[in-house]
Amino acid sequence: MKRFLLIALFLCLSGSIGFAQELQNKLPKNHQAWADRSFPITDTLAFDFPNEGKLLFLFNREEFTPEMLEEEFRPILEQATQFPAFETHAYRLCQNFFPTRLGQVKNKIQKKYWKTLTSIELGFPVGLDFTAGKFTPEIGFQAALSLPGFQIGGSITNTVYFPESESGFSVNSNWFVNAEYHWKPGSLYANQHQTIQVGYLLNNSNSQLFEGTTMRATYKQTLSRHMSVQAGIVGTKNLTTFYPVVGFRIRF
Repeated sequence: MKRFLLIALFLCLSGSIGFAQELQNKLPKNHQAWADRSFPITDTLAFDFPNEGKLLFLFNREEFTPEMLEEEFRPILEQATQFPAFETHAYRLCQNFFPTRLGQVKNKIQKKYWKTLTSIELGFPVGLDFTAGKFTPEIGFQAALSLPGFQIGGSITNTVYFPESESGFSVNSNWFVNAEYHWKPGSLYANQHQTIQVGYLLNNSNSQLFEGTTMRATYKQTLSRHMSVQAGIVGTKNLTTFYPVVGFRIRF
């Protein structure tokens, strides 16, 4: 799909200074000075695109070899269909700083030069929580907008409580509306790998589990494609009383 010309060049430090203003992942001055002292740029790996765009990787041969970097970047660049024509972009590689780490540079290239489709993902999570000293099943509907590197979305969930009554047990529904943010470190696709959720109880006047204004905040970690665990806190009684909440979710 794409044709590349690879060039490995030996550059002295003075020759690399010309790239400093063009770096896509430029470091702060103090970090840049440390990197130039400890791991000065000795080599450049260049990828030429058919549209006359050029991508340069500046690195120290003690950290990387051209063969290693070619193996790492070639599969990614074969899908870099959004690389601008007639432009040269340069990236510094140095494992000691986050913006210049190999994994972070690969992730940035995917986000910047890959053609990604915005999509909406729907789901029906069910699970069980231990909330305010009670076991509470939960079921809901979830929607998330997928963007490069993260997802944003929301859900409506029903935390079901079974209070005792004269006839045995009754069913009490507690409806939360939730805002959600999903991400996966180092990946172009979040796939709800990690989630922060903040919810507000809609029917607080009918709740037998909570009292007054109630909000909930949780962190969720995916264990497998359909299974996740979560932990958080619920604030109730007009946010004057707080309880821990832990549980699991199965997502369909």
